[in-house]
Amino acid sequence: MTIFEQVKSAIDMRTVAEGYGLHIDRGGMALCPFHNERTPSAKIYPDALHCFGCGTHVDVIVFTQKMFGLDKPIDAVKKLNEDFGLNIEIGKAPTAKEVSEYQKRVQEKRAYEEWEKSAWRTLNDYLWLMREWRQLAPASHDEKCDERFVYSLHHLDYAEYLCLEFINFNKADRLSMKNIVEQIADFLKNMRAVF
Repeated sequence: MTIFEQVKSAIDMRTVAEGYGLHIDRGGMALCPFHNERTPSAKIYPDALHCFGCGTHVDVIVFTQKMFGLDKPIDAVKKLNEDFGLNIEIGKAPTAKEVSEYQKRVQEKRAYEEWEKSAWRTLNDYLWLMREWRQLAPASHDEKCDERFVYSLHHLDYAEYLCLEFINFNKADRLSMKNIVEQIADFLKNMRAVF
């Protein structure tokens, strides 16, 4: 594990961006520090900043290097280490324990990202199913009401709420929805078996 990997695993992009003065809104957007703009076009991801306006895509090291006009990436590493108290010994190879911890963090990050994608698909599928079922409204008062239409009357707003919250939540809040996502996944699985 290189010194650069140690820094990237020790601190996330949002912490660095806010620490160096960027105001990040609830949706993770900020004014890009690398070009003039009035409307935020820079999206802050856990491991990078991407600007949809100027196309800049940087990790914490390159971000710091560009923000402060530093010549080399190692200068940015030193600045991050000092400014954020990362306690990384520069010039010393990591121990086996540090490498193991890094690999564990990488695996946990990947596992979360996979779960997040799957959870979003589940919530989005649920929302679209409720919208489809809403279209099953009876054509007249005499026509028998489809039970799926009735179900959608009670659950469409809830499905929209869940999707909106998932989009706006941070990682911890999304993980707190795990049981709800599992229940909805089971519901969708059962519905696919029936219909």
